[in-house]
Amino acid sequence: MQKHNRSGTVAILAFDGSMEMSVALARDIFYAGAVALRHQGVPGQSEKRVLVASETGKPVTTFNGSLLQPNCSIDELDQPELIIVSGIWDGVETVVEKYRKTVDWLRGQAKGGARIACLHTGTFLMAETGLLDGKSATIYWRMVDLFRNRYPRVILQPEKNLTVAENLYCSSGVFSGFEMAMYLIEKLWGMHAASRVSRHFMMDAPRPSAEFELAMTAKKQHDDKKVKLAQEWIENNFSSNFLLEELADRLGLSLRSLRRRFKEATGETPMQYLQDVRLETAKQLLTSDILSVDQVGYRVGYDDRSYFSRLFKQKTKLSPGEYRKAAFKDEQGA
Repeated sequence: MQKHNRSGTVAILAFDGSMEMSVALARDIFYAGAVALRHQGVPGQSEKRVLVASETGKPVTTFNGSLLQPNCSIDELDQPELIIVSGIWDGVETVVEKYRKTVDWLRGQAKGGARIACLHTGTFLMAETGLLDGKSATIYWRMVDLFRNRYPRVILQPEKNLTVAENLYCSSGVFSGFEMAMYLIEKLWGMHAASRVSRHFMMDAPRPSAEFELAMTAKKQHDDKKVKLAQEWIENNFSSNFLLEELADRLGLSLRSLRRRFKEATGETPMQYLQDVRLETAKQLLTSDILSVDQVGYRVGYDDRSYFSRLFKQKTKLSPGEYRKAAFKDEQGA
C-alpha cells in the first residue's frame, strides 16, 4: 500500500451523496496550484499530489448519480498536509452516521496537525468529530437549523462566507469554496502559485496578506487561552457591530477582566485589535476596483465614510482612494 505523506498531498474526501462539483472544484484548483509550483521550480515543492479519496477506496455515487472513482482510500493517506471535505447535497445525517470511520480519521488527522477545509455541508463531518466545539464555523444557509440542533456547542456564523478556527476551515457555499481554496494555496504554497491560479480561473477575491497573517500570528504568541478565543472571535466578526460586553460574557469574563487580560497578552486593547483587523481587511478590498470606498468601509464595519477614511489615513498615511491608486500603480509597474 503506497502512502502519501503530509508534505506532498492534498486529499479531497468524497462520499456517496457528495456534490460532484465540489470534488471537481477542489481537484482542479489545487492541481493548478501544484502545476504552478512545478513551473516555478521551487526546491522540495515539485512533488505535490492532489488525490481524491473515499473511505474504502471504492467508487462512490455522487448526488447526481455519477460514479466517481477515487485515487485511494483514507488508509492510504499518511498525514496529508491538507484535507478537503466535499459538500453533500442532501441526507447529511445519514452520511454522518454511515461514515463513522471517516469521522474518527478526521479527528486523528486534525490532532496530528493536518489542515482540514470543509466545503459547505461538509462541515457536518467535521462538527461530528467534536473539534469544532467552542469554535467558529459556517454552513450552507438551508442547513442552519439542522446544524444548530445537532451541534449546539459550535459557534455557527452562517452570515460568514468563510471561517477559520486554528487548523479548521469552513466555507458556506460553492463559490466561497473558490475563495477558501485560493486562501489555502497562498498560505501553503505561496503568493506566486496563488496568483497564477487566480489568473487562470479569472478570480480576484481579496485575501489577507501574508504580512497580516504573520502579524496576527505574532500577536497570539501568549498563553492566555481566553484571549486567543477573543482574538479569533474578533477576526471572524470584525464587520459586525457588537459590544465588548457580549464578547466578555461569551468568554465568562467581566468586561474589566477581558480588557486587562487582552492588553497584557497582546499589548493592545480589544478595540485596537478590532481596528487593526478591519483596516487591514480594507486594504485588501481596496486592491480591487469591484467595491467603492463607501462599500469597502461598510464591508469592514464602518457606516460613516468620513470616520472610516480618517482612521484609514491615520493607519496608512494615505486616504482609501490614494491607497487604491498606489496599489494599482504598483501592480502595473510590476
